[in-house]
Amino acid sequence: MKILVVTTWLPTAGHPETGAFVARDIEMLRADHDVEVLHLSASTEDTSVDFPVTRVPMSPSNPLSIARAARVIAARAAAADLIHSMAASALLPFRNLRLNRPWVHTEHWSALLAPSTAPLVARAALPLTARLLARPDIVISVGHDLAAAIARRRSGPTVVIPNAVIRPEVRQERPASDSITLVGVGGLISRKGPDIAIGALADLVARGVDARLIWAGDGPMRGELSRLAESLGVTDRWDLRGRVAPETVPDVVAEGDVFVLPTQMETFGVAIAEALVAGRPVVVGASGEQASFVAEPDGVLVAERSAGAFADGIQRAIALNEGRTAAEIAERATQIFDPEIRRRATADAYATARGAAPTADVEVVIAAHDARRRVDRAVSSALSSMTVARVLVICHNVDIEEMAACLGAVAEDERVVLVAFRDTVRSPAGPFNAGIELCTEKFIAIMGSDDELTPGAIDAWRRTASETRADVIIAPLRHAEGARVPTPPTLRHRGLRGARDRLAYRTAPLGLFSRARFGGLRLTPDLATGEDLAFTTRMWFSGASIVRHRAVGEYLIHDGEDRVTFTVRPVHEELRAVELLLIDEHTRAMSATDRTALAAKLWRISIFGAVHYRVGRWAADDRAAMSRLTHDLRAFAPAAPGLLSRADAALIDALADEQETNERIDNLSRARRRFFSPAALLPAQLSRVFAREAPLRFAFATWWSLR
Repeated sequence: MKILVVTTWLPTAGHPETGAFVARDIEMLRADHDVEVLHLSASTEDTSVDFPVTRVPMSPSNPLSIARAARVIAARAAAADLIHSMAASALLPFRNLRLNRPWVHTEHWSALLAPSTAPLVARAALPLTARLLARPDIVISVGHDLAAAIARRRSGPTVVIPNAVIRPEVRQERPASDSITLVGVGGLISRKGPDIAIGALADLVARGVDARLIWAGDGPMRGELSRLAESLGVTDRWDLRGRVAPETVPDVVAEGDVFVLPTQMETFGVAIAEALVAGRPVVVGASGEQASFVAEPDGVLVAERSAGAFADGIQRAIALNEGRTAAEIAERATQIFDPEIRRRATADAYATARGAAPTADVEVVIAAHDARRRVDRAVSSALSSMTVARVLVICHNVDIEEMAACLGAVAEDERVVLVAFRDTVRSPAGPFNAGIELCTEKFIAIMGSDDELTPGAIDAWRRTASETRADVIIAPLRHAEGARVPTPPTLRHRGLRGARDRLAYRTAPLGLFSRARFGGLRLTPDLATGEDLAFTTRMWFSGASIVRHRAVGEYLIHDGEDRVTFTVRPVHEELRAVELLLIDEHTRAMSATDRTALAAKLWRISIFGAVHYRVGRWAADDRAAMSRLTHDLRAFAPAAPGLLSRADAALIDALADEQETNERIDNLSRARRRFFSPAALLPAQLSRVFAREAPLRFAFATWWSLR
């Protein structure tokens, strides 16, 4: 296919870092297509790239030059099959163009997220840029937050495809030295936080750490930073390299033990991703796209932009990665930023722009109980995926007109269907079941009305389902505040099995499931909580093809204080789902191995969780109900308590005894949460110390799942 690329950003000899990610995108396209590149630039400086470029003189502040550039684009577009613009300023010549060609645009501009980070002149252009972003057939964003900002400005599809992340030809181990070398890469501007990095260096030295800082980059803060380093007494420990060519950045990063960037915000964070892929732990600001791919132990997110906080983060990263190899640190990032995933996602975007959109065969069911909640956010995030055929909003005891008003313009999308549902039960089971019964497409996704999907998440899950022929896709979960949810705690991501991969720890069926395979399942009615327990137990132990999605595309949990699932209830009501599960004929027919795996989860999450949240506030009938359930669960899977920790087993024994004091129950609950104590690490049955559900392997798998 003949692609016409139009961009204002490309590397030059004087500014090799400018538009390096654009050049990488073009190189990727050239592997599959015939690509012509127009570089819109007022500079006469030659580009430093390895492919042919036609320079078109244009200044964003000169309307006449923009008009001339538009004429050149129109002439060259006639010979192209598709137009791909890259960077916000490249949109300017398209303002009055009406081209009969598919049009894809890639956006990186941080000012769309944080206008204050842009120069005053650029900020003045934001309204026009926002209007122009509505024009392309599809917009590619390099990050989820940026995609959400773009999606608010357009009705067409917006997808997330991360920047290219260069992998070093040879991944070098960290220097073997008693001193610590920090490396930062970024412009010497306030947003990147080089002053905080120097402050953190001084703080570490004051703590007795032999540390130095290498920084690659230049900018207006150079003089200010030199004076700061002198005032803090670390001039001889600060090595400013200035601008470096993008291809030499991996060599600079390899000199360090830890990568540090106290950034205020990143639309993607190329340098952060490349440091991880190079096998260096990172310590970076917590705001921005990097929060979606930086996780301990590979990296530490620091919310407070202060020298002391970053010094703490650096010491934590060093401790977490003691003894780890560069390959171990790089493993997760290398999987996330697989260039083949980028290539396929770009091909899908091109197909969409050309009218060959992927089949819309996913239906999303949202149970909405309150029109005052952000149901519009949930619905909009689902609609960001092209494979979504319908979003069924089940109006649970809420008037349809009231819910439509809550949704606003989102309700006008032809894919949104509002369904009336009334009952007398404050449970999500009824509306979810009503929605599942209405589904007719290949895959179903269910979603809480408080929650949100990252842009294009369902498209990403659907792509994984196609590639793996899965019946179920387990979505990656993250709290909206940033923390990942490490369930299921397994080292594998394909061919998952209930007991072997501890699938029971993922209670909610969040992701995709095949209607043909599981469309007959229903959530347990009349339960205020735990309504999905039997549903997923049937799913996880079915022998179906189950895959854990590992690329971009997350389910974000918004932890509202008044969520139905967060309400504290009497034990007999809160754990009714467990009682019903233990007498369910399908559950009782499971193998002993599967019952033991399920019971281990029920003890750790359901039973001990209920005890933990009742410390100091046991109701009159709670202990009797807990004692009965303890006896029933022991009988269901007798081997399970022996796999749990000695502290867990002591608590189980106490719960079985109705005469035991509440105070001792509370103390035993606290004791089992001292996770590094011998009683919490050793199983009750010492011969099972290396069993899959024993504390050591379970803890390791949980840690692994957070990577």
